[in-house]
Parts: sequence; structure tokens; C-alpha cells
Amino acid sequence: MGSRTKRSCVLWLGLLPGLALAQPAPIAVPTPTACTVEGMLDEVRVAMKTGSPAYQRYARLRLKEAAIALPPQALGRAVSEERDPGVLEAIGAALATKASNAQQPELLQPLLSRAKQDADPGLRAAAVRALKGAPSVEFMAKNGDVVTYEQLVRDSAPEVRQAVVENLVTESAGIYFGHNPEMAEKAIQVAAASQDPAVTTRLLGEVSMEAASPEAVRKLTGHLRSEDPALRAAAAKALGGVPGLESAGARRSLTALYKSDSDPAVRKSALEGLARLGQSNARPLLESLRGVDPRMDPEIDAWLGALRTNLQEWHLLLREKQRLRP
Repeated sequence: MGSRTKRSCVLWLGLLPGLALAQPAPIAVPTPTACTVEGMLDEVRVAMKTGSPAYQRYARLRLKEAAIALPPQALGRAVSEERDPGVLEAIGAALATKASNAQQPELLQPLLSRAKQDADPGLRAAAVRALKGAPSVEFMAKNGDVVTYEQLVRDSAPEVRQAVVENLVTESAGIYFGHNPEMAEKAIQVAAASQDPAVTTRLLGEVSMEAASPEAVRKLTGHLRSEDPALRAAAAKALGGVPGLESAGARRSLTALYKSDSDPAVRKSALEGLARLGQSNARPLLESLRGVDPRMDPEIDAWLGALRTNLQEWHLLLREKQRLRP
């Protein structure tokens, strides 16, 4: 297992700033922990019950680091048997690290099973959260899509649905840095499968569409015809972030949406999408839309005011617009 794993696993409790237990220990002494799944889990349990937030993070990170050298069968068995949500999330994240490091997606099967089938919604959510930061979309596909985010986002428990969103947003930004066509398409598919407007809005609003394929943009554009106004609005915002080669078609679709859709929230999102697509060049188009819906003219004026600042970064431009008209 290498020289690293032959060393005893020792925690120097009380000697690391911010890692002290919640209850002060009379003497700071090293606590030996066997480099086994069981020994590492005992450490995590103690941290979860009595440790400070910093020490809990430390214990979880130690487990993830050790997982690279731990037996995958023991990790999988621990995932299948664990009943505490916090500990399940920790051991599940360790198993996901092992699977990612070894490039063995099949190791995730016990975790995926808990995410889909466990009777306890808290444990289902913990199993989903454990996948955060791993290439979970790719690994689910390599496991035959027996468990998918499209299934999990329809879970009856809000905490499970929220975990799905956090995973996809984190994976898009933290692993692929917003430049992955598969992540964009997955976000569009999961948003369409969701029946939770808050989930739909976050997925399409926070998963980057910068690398979306023409097919993904076509699907996204199709959502502008959804019966659900929340989905139409979220899709309109997301179209503002599509690649340059797709911008002309997106601009036409958003202009038509603004003119035809009577829902104020959808029209507001269409304006945001148009502003993002064109930024400084969007002013003539936005001005031409005045009067289509007089209620929205103040919104158009706010965008025009923000665009006159010539800010080049979208997040700064959006902040300026929100300052003018939240």
C-alpha cells in the first residue's frame, strides 16, 4: 500500500489552531487511529458528535485522503451500512474520491443505491451530497445510467433536490470551470425533469452554458415554449450565456419571447438574456422593445443605464443593473 499508509494515523488534537474539540480537553495528547476504514470512521464519528466545525472538516478531509489507499470493498460496505447522515456523507465522499482516483466508476454503485433507494430522506440527501466535487455525471453514465440526476431531482424530499442542484453547480464550476458541453446538457435535462421551480431556476441560472453544444441550445430554446413560466424564465436567462456561434439564434428567440409572452417574470428574464448576449451592442435592440409592454419599460431603462457604464464583466454589469432596479 506504499510507505504513506504504513505510518500510524495520529491526530495531534489541540495543537492545530481551530481544530480543538467543542469540549476542552484537559491535556492535548496525540490520539492514535488505525489506518482502516473502521478506525477512520470512528474518528469521524467523534468529530461529528463533539468536534468543532473546523475539526469536523479536518476529519472528513483525512478520511478522503486516506481513501485512496483503503480497500474499496470495505469503503463500499461502510457506505451500505452507515445510518448516520453526516458520517454517510463523509464515507460516501471518500468512496467517490477513491472511484475518481482509480478511474473506477463502478465503485460508486453502493452510494448511488443509497441515493435512490434509501427510505430515509436524510440519508438519501447525504448520499447525493457525497458525490459533490466528483465527476458524477460522467460516472453515472458509465454505470449505465441506472441512477441519474433526472431521477433524483424528482425526489419527494426538498433536501435531496437541493443536493442535486449543489452537485451540478459545483461540478460545472469546480471540475470543468464552466467549459463542458456535457454539463450544460445535463443541467438542461435535469431542469426539464424537475417539478420544483426553485431547482429549475438555479440549475439554468448557475450552470454555465458557455460551452453548450448546438443540440443543447436547441433543447434550451425549446423550453421557451414550456407551459411552466418558471422554466420559460430560467431558459431565457440561460440563453444569454450561450456560445457566440449560437448567439444570433438565441437573440431572435428571446426577442420573439419578449413580444409574445404575457408573463412579466418571463419578459424580465428575456431582457436579461438579451442584455447578456449583446452587452454594449444590446442597446438598440432593447430600445426597440419599449412600448411592447409599458410595465416593463422601467426594466428596459435600467438595463440601458447599466449598459452605458460600458462595464465589460457580466457580473459587474448585472450588479449595476440591480442597483438601478432590483
